[in-house]
Amino acid sequence: MFRKLIHIALFSAFMLSACGDAAQRPINTPETAKGDLPSLTGHWTITMSHSGGIMGLSRSVVIDSTGSYTVRDDRADKTTTGQLSENELGKLIEVVRSSIYSQNTDPYGCADCFIYDIEIASNEFNFSAQVDDVTIEKSGLANLVAALREIIERELK
Repeated sequence: MFRKLIHIALFSAFMLSACGDAAQRPINTPETAKGDLPSLTGHWTITMSHSGGIMGLSRSVVIDSTGSYTVRDDRADKTTTGQLSENELGKLIEVVRSSIYSQNTDPYGCADCFIYDIEIASNEFNFSAQVDDVTIEKSGLANLVAALREIIERELK
């Protein structure tokens, strides 16, 4: 009986600490890296993988400079393709231009958070970052993730 209570207590402590508040985390992390994302000139591609969560989500979107995109849901084994309108493409380019990335070097994360892996390949340079539900707001990538998730969700209805 005592052993069972210890297991329950340890499990409860683990679950409560998995998504702890950032204010409770140590402050002795390295300085963050900041910078603009690449300019989207010439031929470029944006790729975002959206994974994790309790459901084990695994989705992705790839968009190129022509506005052509491919959306994939691995769990549903579904792939769709399409073409962004000029207006949608212009808005996406503006979101990238207005984003200023701030790397979170905090080693902690959330056990059941969504993870967003973003890659931008352009003539200027390549960019990649990973953010989660805890770090997304401070990363400067929240608007880009929201725009890309909107495309994924629209296509996978």
